[in-house]
Amino acid sequence: MTEQSNVPDKAQHQALVDRLTRKEVDAAMRECDQLGLKAFLAGGGFASPQVWVSDGGKEQSYPAKATVAAALGHLPDGCALAAKEFFNGFGEAQSFARLEALGYRILRKGAGGEDDAFSRDRIEAAMDAYDQFRTSGAHADAFSSFGEPKEFWVRSTRPRQDKRFPTKPIVGYLLGKAASTFNGGWSQPGDAAARLHAAGYVIVDQHDTPLPLPDQHTHLMRGAERARLVALNYFIEPAREAGLSAVTIRAGDLHDMAGLVKNWANVCQALEGEMFQKLASVPAPTRSGPERSTTTEYTFVLTQDGAAKDKPMPHAVHTATTNLILYGPPGTGKTYQTAWEAVRICLGDAVVADLFGEENRYRLMAEYRRLMSEGRIEFVTFHQSMSYEEFVEGLRPSVDGEEVPDNGAGFRLEPVAGIFQRIARRAGTGAFARAMPQATPNTGREPISLEGRNVFQMSLGSMSDKSGEQVFEESLETGIALFGFNSVDWTDPKYDSFEEIERRLETEPGSQPKEPRMLHMFRNQVQEGDLFIVSKGKSRFRAIGIVSGPYEYQQRSTGYNHRRAVNWIWSDPEGRPWQEIHDSEFARDTIYSLSKARLDIAAIKQLLNAGVPLGASEPGDETPFVLIIDEINRANISKVFGELITLLEPDKRLGRRDEIQLTLPYSKKRFGVPQNLHIIGTMNTADRSIALLDTALRRRFTFKELMPNPAVLSPNVGGINLQKLLTTINDRIEYLFDREHQIGHAYFTGCTSLGAVEDVMRHKVIPLLSEYFYEDWSKVAAVLGDGPQGPSRFLEARRLAAPPGIAADDFSGERLRWRVKDQFDFSEFAA
Repeated sequence: MTEQSNVPDKAQHQALVDRLTRKEVDAAMRECDQLGLKAFLAGGGFASPQVWVSDGGKEQSYPAKATVAAALGHLPDGCALAAKEFFNGFGEAQSFARLEALGYRILRKGAGGEDDAFSRDRIEAAMDAYDQFRTSGAHADAFSSFGEPKEFWVRSTRPRQDKRFPTKPIVGYLLGKAASTFNGGWSQPGDAAARLHAAGYVIVDQHDTPLPLPDQHTHLMRGAERARLVALNYFIEPAREAGLSAVTIRAGDLHDMAGLVKNWANVCQALEGEMFQKLASVPAPTRSGPERSTTTEYTFVLTQDGAAKDKPMPHAVHTATTNLILYGPPGTGKTYQTAWEAVRICLGDAVVADLFGEENRYRLMAEYRRLMSEGRIEFVTFHQSMSYEEFVEGLRPSVDGEEVPDNGAGFRLEPVAGIFQRIARRAGTGAFARAMPQATPNTGREPISLEGRNVFQMSLGSMSDKSGEQVFEESLETGIALFGFNSVDWTDPKYDSFEEIERRLETEPGSQPKEPRMLHMFRNQVQEGDLFIVSKGKSRFRAIGIVSGPYEYQQRSTGYNHRRAVNWIWSDPEGRPWQEIHDSEFARDTIYSLSKARLDIAAIKQLLNAGVPLGASEPGDETPFVLIIDEINRANISKVFGELITLLEPDKRLGRRDEIQLTLPYSKKRFGVPQNLHIIGTMNTADRSIALLDTALRRRFTFKELMPNPAVLSPNVGGINLQKLLTTINDRIEYLFDREHQIGHAYFTGCTSLGAVEDVMRHKVIPLLSEYFYEDWSKVAAVLGDGPQGPSRFLEARRLAAPPGIAADDFSGERLRWRVKDQFDFSEFAA
C-alpha cells in the first residue's frame, strides 16, 4: 500500500468511503490474495485483525478495515491509507457499515477460541477413544506418540472400569495436536491439565487423588465458579444420564474434588445461588445439615429430560394470539396486508381503522416503520437455505480478546440468538418495567432514543478484586463514571489532541500500549448525550447511562482520578447476558466504541425506557409484538423451526394453561414463546402449492386467502380498461392452468398512463406467463388472446421451415417462432 502525506480529516475520509463500490473492494481483496495476508497488513501498518469480511458463501475472508483502506487506492485519483492515517487510527464502524451496505458479510473470528472443543460430551468421547486405544490399539495414530503419563491425570465423569486418563493425550486428541507442541500440566493456560481444569474437570494423580491448586498458578479457576462447574459435571449430569429424579451433593465432597482449600463457605454459596440453578437448569435445592459446613447437603430435583421442574407460572391476561398466513397468487397485496395487520395488532382496531385504504398508505407505513424502530415489529424473508441456526439459535465465532495472536490461535463458537428468539425474549419483557425490577421507573418523561448517540462499552473497576466492586457502586451512587490508569491531570485544553496525550504518556512510567487511545476516547471522543454500557467481565452487562458532563480530574488515594458525570438509567448488579443486547462477548478493553449494527437497539431502548408507556393497545394488556415472515413456504419449515413448532400453538404459549418450555440445543437455555408475540406469514401459491406446505404448520396457523381484485383498478387508464384486462387474463390462466397462478392486481395499481401499462405487460406479466407455462409460448399467446391464425395483439408468430434433409412430416405439428411485439394492441380491452 502507498501512503499519503496530507491526511484528510474524518469527513473527507467518510466521503471517500461512501464512494466505494464492490469494484474497488474486490480489487483490494485480489491485492490481498496476490501479496499474502501478512504482507498486505504490514504494507499499511495494520495489526492482526479481529474483524473480517467475506463475499456471500465464499470461504475466503479478508481483514475488514485493511481491505477498505486499501480499496480507497483503487478509486479514480484515490490513494490507499495506512492504519494510523485512516480515520486517524479508527474507522472500524465506518468500514464495517460500508462493507455491509455493499452486500458483504462481516465476520468476527480469530483469537483464542479452541475451548468450544472442551464440552463434557467431547471430553468424554475422547476418553472413550483412549479406552479403545488401551484395549485394542484403536486410534493409535492419535495416541501412540504421547508415551506414558507422569504427573497429571484427569478423572472421568462417567462410570468406567478405570476413570483416570492422562491429560496430555486427551487434549491432544481434542485439538489434533502432536505431543511435542504442548505440555501436559497446568503452569500455563494452554497446557493440557489447565484446559481440562477450566472445563470443570478434576485433575488427579496416578492414585486418583485430586491435586491441590498451586498458589503461583493464578490463572487456574478457583472458588464458587470452580465449584459450580465440578458440581454440574460430576453430580448433576451423571444423575440425569442415570435417569435419577434427584441428586444430593455434600459440600465437603465437592470442595475436595474441586481442589479447594478451606473454602467450604464458597462451595455452599455456589450451590445455593441462582447462577448455579441457571447453569444446571435446576430449581433451588433443599438443604439438610448445618449451615454452610463440610457436612451440609444439598438435594436437587431433576427431570428425566434434564430440565428443571419449573414452578407454576401465574396466568397472564388471556388475549387472542394471532398465527396468520396470508396466501394467494403474486401481486395480490400480501406484503402490504401484513403491514396493516401488524399495525392493527400493535395499536388496536380503533387506531388502524383510520389508516385503511390507498389514500392512507403513507400514514400506515409511517406507523409501521415507527413500530419497527421500537422493536415491536420484526420482518424476515424465508428462503431455501434458511436454517434453524439463523432463525432460532446458532453458533457464531467469537474471539477471546481484541486481537488475533501471532501464533494463529482460532476462534471460540458461542451461541447467538436468531431473529425469532430475540423478538420472543423482547416480547417476554411485556410492558418493559415489569421485567426489569432493577430499572428506575421512567415515568413522567419522554422515551429515550438512541438517534444521534454513540454507544461505548466501559468497565467500572476491575473484576479481579473487591475494590472493583466499590468503584462500580460509587459510580452509580454518585452519578459518575470513574476511569483509572494514571494520575496525570488531563484537563489542559492541549490534551484535546490525541498526539499530545500520546506524547505525554511516553514519559509516564508503566503506561500501557492501549492507554493513549482509551484515554483519548474517554476524554475527547465521548460526547455529552452518548451512552455508556457497563460490562461485567466479558459475558455480562450491568448498567446503562447517559453521559451528562465533560472530563474532570479529581485526585484520589485509591486511583481512578478521571471521571465523567453520567445519568445512570438502568442497572442490575448481577448483570445480564451479553446476548440480550450484543452479537458477541465484550472485549477486555476498559472503554471502546460499540457499533450500532452489532447492538440490539430495541432491547437497549426497552431498558432505558422502563416505565415509559409505548402504546399498548389496551391498558393492562401485555405489549403486542409481531414477527412477519415473508415467503414462509419457501423454506423447509421443519428445518427452520425444529422442535419449536410445538411452542407456536396459542395454548402452549407462556402463561397459558398448557404452557411448554424447551431447552435450546446450543445455549442450553429454557425457552418458551410468550402469548403476546403474534406471527404473520405470507405465501405465494404460484411458488408452491398450499397442499405441499408442512402439515404441522398448517395446523397451527389460520389461513386467509388474498386473490386478485380487479375492482381496485381504474376502468380507464390511457384508454385501457384495466379491470377488464386483468379479469380476462386471469380467466384464461385459470382455464389453461389453475387459479393459484393468476396475476395480482398490484402489478397494475401504479399505472397512470398507456406507457406504464405497456411496461408492466412487457417486463412483468409476459415474462411471468412464460415461466408459468414453462416457455410454452402457444399457451402464453392464448392467455393474451393471440394465435397463429388470429389477431396479433401482444405476440406475433412466424412459421419455421424444416431444415434441408429433414422432412416436415417428421414433426407432430408446425413449428413457430414467437416474438413480443414492439407495439401492443389493447383494442380488446378498450375503455
